[in-house]
Amino acid sequence: LILKRSNTPTKQSTMVLAQPNPTLYVSNIDWKIKKPLLRRALYSLFTRHGKVLEIVTLRKEGLRGQSWVIMETVQGATAALQAEAGAAFFGKDLKISYAHSTSDRIAKRDGTYVPKAKRKPTTDAMDAETAPAADQDDVETAADATPTTTSTPSHIILAQNLPDDATLEILQQLFQSYPGYKEVRLPRPGLAFVEFESEPHATMALTGLQGFQLSTEATLQLDYGKA
Repeated sequence: LILKRSNTPTKQSTMVLAQPNPTLYVSNIDWKIKKPLLRRALYSLFTRHGKVLEIVTLRKEGLRGQSWVIMETVQGATAALQAEAGAAFFGKDLKISYAHSTSDRIAKRDGTYVPKAKRKPTTDAMDAETAPAADQDDVETAADATPTTTSTPSHIILAQNLPDDATLEILQQLFQSYPGYKEVRLPRPGLAFVEFESEPHATMALTGLQGFQLSTEATLQLDYGKA
């Protein structure tokens, strides 16, 4: 029996060979999640471990369910990888590894950028974060992803000026679809507190439901509550 070693790199071998760098490859994401919510949820999850410079999400065939998170430092990327790999994210366990190649943004910062026309051909799907096919709509910067609130982030969301028909059941239905949901409390009409297991979980729900149209005249007005 003669065994021949294939010269075609597999996804598994690529992940093993990838060197630590600030760009993380994130997969096993529910591709049905809308891009604005997905990018904001990823930002809230990864920003706990360091500054997030950019998030890339693609909807092209073969790239659904994948994203690239560009951290400012290798240390931040490593901390995020170690802490969040396997974490439950909208009902699926995240798969995280270092990207096979450094993103254009990091390469330009470090002075190692090479124009695409001069690069060696590659079949590695992980190069997609630097491909020209990543339109501006696919890219979100940290400033775009940061929730607009006036209070200190916490694991509790404050909902104010709720209409009379915003019942406990309706609010539960809205918020319980987000990971880490614990309970909704209605201390008085027009006011609700929504508790999550952690601040990142609350941030996901806040960014996803801020401005949600409850009726033709009322939208959700959300902020962080005091822990």
